[in-house]
Amino acid sequence: MIAVKVSGLIVDDASKSPVVILQELEGARYLPIWIGPFEAQAIANEIQGKRFPRPLTHDLLFTTVGSLK
Repeated sequence: MIAVKVSGLIVDDASKSPVVILQELEGARYLPIWIGPFEAQAIANEIQGKRFPRPLTHDLLFTTVGSLK
C-alpha cells in the first residue's frame, strides 16, 4: 500500500468534470481521479476547513470505519 495525500482539486477542461489529484507521500508520482460534483464539493469543503452544525454522510462513514480498528 502506498500512502498518498490530496494534492489538489481541479476541473478537467475537456470533460468539465472535477478531478482530485493524489500525491505520494514518499515519492514524486501523482494520480488523477475523476470524481462527481458532490464528492468534489465535499473534498473542497474539507480542504477549506469548513465546518457544519451536524456531520455529513462522509463524516459518519469515516467515524464508523475508524471505529473498526
